[in-house]
Amino acid sequence: MNQRLPSPCRVTSLSFCLFFALLSAAGRAQPPEPRKVARLLEVGVAANAYRGDLATKYQKWSSAFQLGLKLNGKKRLNGHFNLGIGTVTGQNPDYQYTGAEAQPATPNVYFKTSYVSLNYDLQVNLVKSRHWIAYLSQGAGLFRFSPKDERNQALAGQLDTRAEEESYNNITVLLPTQAGVTYLFDNGYGVGMQSGWLNPQNDYLDNISQWGNRSKKDNVLSFRFSFVAPIAFAKP
Repeated sequence: MNQRLPSPCRVTSLSFCLFFALLSAAGRAQPPEPRKVARLLEVGVAANAYRGDLATKYQKWSSAFQLGLKLNGKKRLNGHFNLGIGTVTGQNPDYQYTGAEAQPATPNVYFKTSYVSLNYDLQVNLVKSRHWIAYLSQGAGLFRFSPKDERNQALAGQLDTRAEEESYNNITVLLPTQAGVTYLFDNGYGVGMQSGWLNPQNDYLDNISQWGNRSKKDNVLSFRFSFVAPIAFAKP
């Protein structure tokens, strides 16, 4: 029995229909473009090292916790709010004050200072792409600290560890200078690293100032690792 074969025109029409159907299905199967993240939440940990009268180098490390909010809407300049909670410590058993002083000098030779900081940073993006952000930042904020001795007793009230009538305020200005890099996945989550100096404008992180042998203020070097998560996306 003879079978009727489809005409060439009919085969061509069916082929074009199948081609466009497959092309349309492939287009729908492609993943959507990643949305731009407008704000990021940062949660991280840091390693801090102090430099001052009881340590001439950044060598003794302690830990800190960090919580941040990064405003990510602009290409070049972005703001960043940061809360830090941590400690710095130092010790020099052989420390002696070498200046001339009528009162016998009895500075402390150990300290451990806990602190809480709150600051705003202006971040300048050197690189900003879909996945990578590299930046420099300068901030300003407040830094509250409390130095204690090896018995965990507050040093601020131990007047014999400082010169006569010498006292200090345990809240100071903070001017952190940092550099960092952040990597974002397509879903907006990511990781970040940052390093720099906290620059507290106070010479009493170690409880020593007038009986100190350094002319510069105490400082803290910090290395931070953080996880970031999107909390707001830019409008399409």
